[in-house]
Amino acid sequence: MAQFRLAKCYLYGLMVNQDHTKAVKLYRKLADRGISQAQIALGGCYENGEGVDQEYNTAIEWYSKAADQGSEDGRHHILRIGKYLHWGLGVLEDRITAFEWYSKSADHGNSYGQWMTGVCYYWGHGVIEDGTKTVEWGRKSAEQGNRQGQYRLGECYRDYEYMPEDIDAAVLWLRKAADQDFQLAIDSLKELGKWP
Repeated sequence: MAQFRLAKCYLYGLMVNQDHTKAVKLYRKLADRGISQAQIALGGCYENGEGVDQEYNTAIEWYSKAADQGSEDGRHHILRIGKYLHWGLGVLEDRITAFEWYSKSADHGNSYGQWMTGVCYYWGHGVIEDGTKTVEWGRKSAEQGNRQGQYRLGECYRDYEYMPEDIDAAVLWLRKAADQDFQLAIDSLKELGKWP
């Protein structure tokens, strides 16, 4: 891991002259050997154009390699991959592949991946609309404390989307999101006359 630390020094100019090209060389050596931290760092270099031309597709490849090894940081970067593909940030928009990445993240227990998987089912982004799966993934996210998931679940209860109307359950989930300063949830509670 000494090479990894040295690469970081070159990347940020810590106790050496900053040299992104040297950092990339060192990261690539380690990444090619399957070291997930180096794969993520190298992906970041491609994402930010540090020491290499900015290439989102190559960043995605390196993040994917780390995620495929089960790296927790790699799993987190799956969401970035999904976001790039979903909205076409630096790559061609591909909502089907974005949905696949969100689903991978969700399957690994990432609450934001679960929330985005539910969002995709809700809007039919990359997958056929499915209210049951919208609620299922929203609930998983909400139960982990994700304010986006809590808000979406509260809204489903409030507007009886895909489930019977249940104002008490709506208020419960909206309040959990509002307690995390989620403005949309606060606004919904105000509309229901339940804020503060």
